[in-house]
Formats: sequence, structure tokens, C-alpha cells
Amino acid sequence: MSKDQEYNMQTQAGYDQPPPGYGQPQPGYGQPQPGYGQPQPGYGQPQPGYGQQYVASSTQVVLSQPAANTTIITTAIPKPQSYLALSILVMLCCNLIFGLIALIFSIMSDSDYSAGDHEGARSKGRVALWLNVAGIIISVILIIVLIVLYTVVFASAGLYYG
Repeated sequence: MSKDQEYNMQTQAGYDQPPPGYGQPQPGYGQPQPGYGQPQPGYGQPQPGYGQQYVASSTQVVLSQPAANTTIITTAIPKPQSYLALSILVMLCCNLIFGLIALIFSIMSDSDYSAGDHEGARSKGRVALWLNVAGIIISVILIIVLIVLYTVVFASAGLYYG
């Protein structure tokens, strides 16, 4: 069956017809609404005083100085050293106790700076530095003492067992 024959059968059977009640325009649709489309009163008329030339009979000179510009300069305070990396290095490699205490002071220095206490951050950073230096010096002295004791004890023991 061809397409034309199929179409003819559908139109003869009433398939092409819309159901009753559809297709008729409803009353009131498509007509312009009253009050819409007309210009509003007062719009479009020129305002008095605008567009008219005004000629003054006397000349008036107004002098004004420019407003004073206020410039606020804020200097950024650089972040003080907290010696966090040195504290971790001393804690892991040299002296656990002094390194841990210095690490705590380093972290406190960072949080003081974040809170806006720049002087407190600087002082706690210095405490962390001195704790790190003390931890390094004590560790070096301890290592030297142990080497000397080790060599003296074994050197003297070697003399007796010789």
C-alpha cells in the first residue's frame, strides 16, 4: 500500500478531523485589551525648563577648590621568622626535647601573627630560635663527651688487656 492510499484511508476514517470542541477560537482571545497600547497621560510631553535656552542677564563666576584627597598608606608588616623548619630538623636529628619545645613555640609564633599580634609572634619566634640553638649546642657537647669517654674507657681498657 502506498503512502497516498494510506493517507486517504485515514482521512476517510476521520483520523484527520479534530475532536469536537477543538479548533474554534475562544471568545476574548486575540482582541486587544482595553487600556493597553494607549499612551499614559503625562508621558512623552516635554518637561518645562528642559530644552529651552536660558540667557542670564548677569555673569556669575563660581570658584571652587578641588576636594583634598586623603591618602592612607598602610605598610605591611613582614611576617617574622618562626623557625619552623629548623625546629623540625633539631627535633628529628639533634635533640628531641629542645626541638619539640621549639616546634611548639614556632607554631605559636605563626598563630600569633595570624591573629595580628606581630610583637608576640616575633618574641615567640626568637624563643624558638634560642631553643633550637640550645638543642644543637647541647647535642654537640653531648656527642663530644661521649666520644671522649668512649675513647678513654676503651683506650684504658686496652692497656690492661693488651
